[in-house]
Amino acid sequence: MTLTVLTPPGEEALPLAEAKDFLRIGHDGEDTLVSDLVASARARLEEAAGLALVSRTLRRTWFAWPAALFRWGIALRPGPGSSLIAVRAVDPQDSETDLTARFVLAGERVCLKPGHSVPVLSAGSRIEVDFEAGFGAADDVPDDLLHALKLILLEAYRRRGEAGLPEEAKAIIASRREVLI
Repeated sequence: MTLTVLTPPGEEALPLAEAKDFLRIGHDGEDTLVSDLVASARARLEEAAGLALVSRTLRRTWFAWPAALFRWGIALRPGPGSSLIAVRAVDPQDSETDLTARFVLAGERVCLKPGHSVPVLSAGSRIEVDFEAGFGAADDVPDDLLHALKLILLEAYRRRGEAGLPEEAKAIIASRREVLI
């Protein structure tokens, strides 16, 4: 299974001005550093939590039908999955078969609609699921995750680079993590 970013987020979850205010930076001399640290902190938080903070379009690719599809559906990660864009089978010659009408997004899982089936895949074929993930715009990111992002940013700023996840940020992430079947 692979994940491809089709459309990256249009903005950071934490605007530069807000990040500088949190870090108590009153000048523009470290704007590039702070911007880089915000992007890095967001990526670390998203990876640890299995979430996309700001909306983006993603593609999950499988080289066989996931067994979970036939029981309870495929969990879209990172989440939250907000819309299902396309489901298709792609053969080894890159010929596509659109299967979107056979599927529905139920919660954050792609499920096969009742009465529908999936085609048998030939050797070398793949399944691609395009979806939108994220909470929406930066203003839509939940406050607890924004606070965790700020804590990770602060730790990285203090150490001028990559640092471990602060314990409080880990606790916030743990409270958001769901058990995947």
